[in-house]
Amino acid sequence: MYTCGCKKLEEFRQCQPRVGTNVKCSPVTQTRLPDSVHMCSRHMVKPGKDEMRR
Repeated sequence: MYTCGCKKLEEFRQCQPRVGTNVKCSPVTQTRLPDSVHMCSRHMVKPGKDEMRR
């Protein structure tokens, strides 16, 4: 999660036994990504604009 509250998107990763196949992993597991210390690119201001303050 970014400091602005948005969540990171991550590329799908297949489990090791099924890598290179079109077979779904069973069970499908999700791993939480570490929190980011940055804001996402959608919530950052463009160069030359005033700094955003919270």
